[in-house]
Amino acid sequence: MSRHPFRWEGLAFGLFFLAVVGNWAVWDQDILTPRELSLTASGALIVLGLLGVGATLRHARPAPPSRTDPTPTEGADDDQAADPQP
Repeated sequence: MSRHPFRWEGLAFGLFFLAVVGNWAVWDQDILTPRELSLTASGALIVLGLLGVGATLRHARPAPPSRTDPTPTEGADDDQAADPQP
């Protein structure tokens, strides 16, 4: 299984969505005061930063073992003819 490349579009959309929801929570619904929203956003950024540092410090996964097939395949004699041994 290979890793997929990082997609910046998803991150940008997610941040935009959080900004809209935060604006709605502060100004339209009075769920959070501007001070509470700033503290919540700061705490979330600190937690995400710590998760990033933890992921960086985590040991890399070992490479998967290479698959070797001990049985000869069809055309194996052709390989020897291409590289003759003296």
